Amino acid sequence: MSVYFYHILQSFLPITFYLALWNKKISLKEAFLGLSIGIVFAFAAFRIASDFLSVDGLKTVCFITIIFSLVFLSAIFLSRFSVLKIALIAVLFFCFGVYYRVLSEFFPLFNGELLDTVSIISFGFTVFGISIIIFFYIFFRSIAATLPKWVLIALGAISILLMVLNFFGLSALEMMRFRFIETKSLFLSITAILIYYGSFSHYLYVVLTFIALAVYLKNMPVLPEKKSVGSIVYRQVKAKREYIKTSAKCVISAILILSALFLYYDLYASKPPKISKSTILEPIDGKFKIPIKLLEDDDLHRFAYITEDGHKIRFFAINRFKGKTSPVVVFDACMICGDMGYVKNGDELICISCNVRIFLPSVGKAGGCNPIPLIYENDGEYLIIELDEIKTGANFFSEIIKEGGAQ
Repeated sequence: MSVYFYHILQSFLPITFYLALWNKKISLKEAFLGLSIGIVFAFAAFRIASDFLSVDGLKTVCFITIIFSLVFLSAIFLSRFSVLKIALIAVLFFCFGVYYRVLSEFFPLFNGELLDTVSIISFGFTVFGISIIIFFYIFFRSIAATLPKWVLIALGAISILLMVLNFFGLSALEMMRFRFIETKSLFLSITAILIYYGSFSHYLYVVLTFIALAVYLKNMPVLPEKKSVGSIVYRQVKAKREYIKTSAKCVISAILILSALFLYYDLYASKPPKISKSTILEPIDGKFKIPIKLLEDDDLHRFAYITEDGHKIRFFAINRFKGKTSPVVVFDACMICGDMGYVKNGDELICISCNVRIFLPSVGKAGGCNPIPLIYENDGEYLIIELDEIKTGANFFSEIIKEGGAQ
């Protein structure tokens, strides 16, 4: 569920950081008006493209538009015309809104007509992400207001460069998919590098924010002696120092939360689940016997058989109905997704390859992303499988165990 929070930050943190730097050039009214217009039209455009047009075409146009908009961004901000600033901010957030919808396309907040607990929690993560972005913008813009001009220009140039490189890579990939650009090896390698490192660029914005904070705190006025400047000046300087410290603490808190959740997602939450270790079985009199009592814990029990030529054939047994004896044994592979296997999470079976949730009572039936069924007998005490039946699954698995190798 942290993916919903992550997508919000990955999409909008770069442009939020950049806009916060120019708070003297952009009012809160201009920023939020442009943001609102852009996001509303972005979601509407993505829905229309999904139903009637081409999402790939829409995101390609948006990625290219972002590049050109960023190139002329600083020049527009120097303008005194509020309408131009609102229009450009709206265009940028329209494009970044489409980028967010592209990232979150396969992670809908509400999967069904009924509002379940998972959907509510996911929506909460999305709202939390939006809140952090707004919180960061409001407090970071107050810090940026006191930074020297050369620091603003340097941070702004770096942030524009990061965004341009990221979206250049994404645009190039889409144009290669449409065959507008030839997939030459060197250009393809550069594109792959830009996309790979661009996916971690949010950490660079964390670093840039700490640099801005360091300059901000360094320029904090020194508290003078009360006797030498008088009580009024003393209180004014003290109040300013407290304001600077409070603003810095708020931004540091936001950045630490962002960093912790970025790391949690990249190092843990985004990693695909791994299948449990298989128990290696050997047939007795040409048959495998799995005790039905073993399944009373309602867990997934994974087994494997190593053929003479080294094929590792995995299969698992599971109880389909909680609190009721309904055992089934199937191959740990899918006709559609291959042999990455399945894991059990609560009352669901999950295909690791495509993340499809499978209704447990359907396990043992052919079709869809269900595990490949096999023939077995149930004598009330054991699930009995013939060796020849297990051997028919050799073609479903690619793992080969070399002689003496780990199993």
